[in-house]
Parts: sequence; C-alpha cells; structure tokens
Amino acid sequence: MVPAAARGSTAAEGPVPSRPHQRTLTAAVCVLAMAPAVAATDVRGTLQGVESLSPTAIPEAPRYRGSYWEVPNGTVALTTPRASVEADVAVVVTGQGVTEASQPVTVRVEGGRCRPGTLVVTPGTVLQIDNRDVLGHELYAVPRGGGDRVVAAELTSAGTRRQVTFPSAGVFELRDVRQPTFRCWVIAGPGQGRVISPAADNGFTVAGLADGEYTARAYYEGTERGSAAFRVAGRDATVTVALTAATPTAGTPTAGTPAGGTPTGGTPTGAGAGAATAPGAGAGAGEGVAAHGHGQGR
Repeated sequence: MVPAAARGSTAAEGPVPSRPHQRTLTAAVCVLAMAPAVAATDVRGTLQGVESLSPTAIPEAPRYRGSYWEVPNGTVALTTPRASVEADVAVVVTGQGVTEASQPVTVRVEGGRCRPGTLVVTPGTVLQIDNRDVLGHELYAVPRGGGDRVVAAELTSAGTRRQVTFPSAGVFELRDVRQPTFRCWVIAGPGQGRVISPAADNGFTVAGLADGEYTARAYYEGTERGSAAFRVAGRDATVTVALTAATPTAGTPTAGTPAGGTPTGGTPTGAGAGAATAPGAGAGAGEGVAAHGHGQGR
C-alpha cells in the first residue's frame, strides 16, 4: 500500500484552502462591483443681455488709413463695429473637480481678430498664437490701457505660430504694429478653470461635471461682465448668466482672487446678477457679470 502522505489530495480529503492573496482580490472585485458609478452631468447655459456688449472705441493712430468698410467710398455702406458672442465672449467655469486647461492655450487669429477675444490663463501658461490670416501680424502685449511692453513685437507670418508667456498676474492687451486697431485681451491670474466659447444663439454647454458647486463667469474685452453660481446634484442643470454694461475697473487679479475678480469665499465684485437653477437641486446664488472681445464690422 502507498502511505496516505504519498498519495495526492482528493475531493474526499476536503477542499484545498484558499490563498490569502486570492481572498483579497475577490474582496476587492466585490467592492468595485458594489461601488456606485460617479455621475457626470451636462450643464446647459444661456447668456442674457448680449445686446449690452459694445466694442470700445479705439483711438486711431496718426495717419492711420481705415479699412474700406470704415471710410466712405461711395460703393460699400459703412458698418458699425459690434460684438460677436462666438468670437469675443469667453465663459469660464470654476468649481470642485474642474481642472484648468492644459498648456499651451491656443488663440486663433483670423479675420483681423482673436478667437476668443478674451483669454483667461494662469500666470506662466504658454499662450500659442495661431495666425490663420492671409497676412502676417506683428503682435506685442502691454498692460490694459497702455504702458511698457511685456511681450516684444515679433512678426508671426500667415499660417505660422508663436508662443509667448505672461509670467505675472494682470490684464493685458495684445496689439499689432501693422494694424493699430487690433485688440484682444489676456487675463492672467488664478482660477482659470475651463474656458468655453458660447454659440451664436448665446447658449453654451459644460459637459461632464460631477455633483458640486460651480460658478460660470463671462468675459468681454478683458472684463468680467457677468457670473452666476449653480449646483449640480445628480441630474442635468441649467444656468443663466446676465450680462451688464462695462464699468471702470482696475482689472488686476491678485493672489486668492480668481481671474473673474471675485475673492475666494468672498462677495462677488461684478455688477449685475445671474440666476442659476438645477432641476431638483434648488437655485444657485447670483453673482457679478462679465464679457470680452473686440467686434469688427461685417
């Protein structure tokens, strides 16, 4: 006979004990299977009061020759510069779980204007200028209203790109040596959040937000022109941002203050009010309002 110790294990002798790592893996799989999925909500927003947006008159340089749509020529009717929601307004959403845009942030230059007209970045972010115009632009940057250049003038030929940075917080203007009326704005400061361009119907969509509290701010010509707080709570939400006319502002974000101008945890500084509601989640608190960009007659 073969001793019992030399015989292989059989079912009659009982099951083979499970190993510790097998028990741990099984338990982990069960926990993952039971964990609820994190809901992602799409927020639909609307800008109200877009008619209040009006391009700021830019002083013409001496001996500047206007474009054909700006001076009487007996053939083409004069057009009045006006704001374009799609091209000039940027909506910035901030809140828990919202990550800032990855570097570099790209701005398109086409039709003699930036798209969008106002950029919101964190200090030190690489700004990539993508010239899609048929002509070159010799762009430089100064603090809003003028002053020493913080970005030197350099030719960006048609179809090429250029990278620049704004190392300190503030509001800056991008200008063009070759086109004196060219303007677009860069807001450098904390709280960049996610930048969204609205559609021609004044609507915008923020996709994939987790439950929590958020704020939507609208910028035009380097100034916050409207904001509204809203709450996401397990279902699709809506938010309305009411825009107001521009008011004089220093416009320089500081530490602890989002680029929109509202101190963290403080009281909104913008004028006007915005309303926001999430079905089944209650209404969001209204805050100040903003917008940005330079319209061109079309």
